[in-house]
Amino acid sequence: MVEVLLIEDDENLGELTKERLEDHGFSVEWILDGEEAFKRLKEKKFDIILLDLMLPGMSGLELCERIRKETVNRDTPIIILTALGDEETKVKGLTLGADDYVTKPFSIKELIARIEAVLRRAGYGKKEILEFEGIVENKKSKSVTVDGKPIHLTKTELQLLEFFLEHPEELFSREELLEKIWGSDHNETTRTVDVYISRLRKKLGEKGKFLKTLPRLGYKLTKEI
Repeated sequence: MVEVLLIEDDENLGELTKERLEDHGFSVEWILDGEEAFKRLKEKKFDIILLDLMLPGMSGLELCERIRKETVNRDTPIIILTALGDEETKVKGLTLGADDYVTKPFSIKELIARIEAVLRRAGYGKKEILEFEGIVENKKSKSVTVDGKPIHLTKTELQLLEFFLEHPEELFSREELLEKIWGSDHNETTRTVDVYISRLRKKLGEKGKFLKTLPRLGYKLTKEI
């Protein structure tokens, strides 16, 4: 499922856009403030960002520039939503890192078409090699290497590692990991997550240090050791 961050301070437009996108199968998180959006974008990786220009807290253009320089979403596609359709504004937005523009008012069909086109250009869903600090997984062959040396993982260990590799720098609680890896109908306890994390760290060797425990919060694959 495509994860969308919608940054829009118009409550009516934001609510309608969120509902319509969710009706078409997108997962949408909606934030109304530029500063709050910036904080969130430093915490979580999204598949695409829909960004209004006229925002409280931080302007859309400033936010666009800072996303590219200061967040885990530096490579995430950005579509700017704006009533400002003049050429100068569009050029500035594209220069600062936006991938496309949709001028208000827009139809949901047009927006979805733009989202799908941008995701295609970005190669969404086609990434077969996942890599983080020397940990490499080939999703097609289900093989993993650490600094070029192959390691053997069980099916569950591989699912857990793949999930973290697809969501670097994101924090997940034990409960969230149980649902993501073991499914909603599991009979496991949070202790199961701890056991598998411990096994995975051991198999990753020195690179296991990147799989960090945050006491009482959960786990995160991070460079912040």
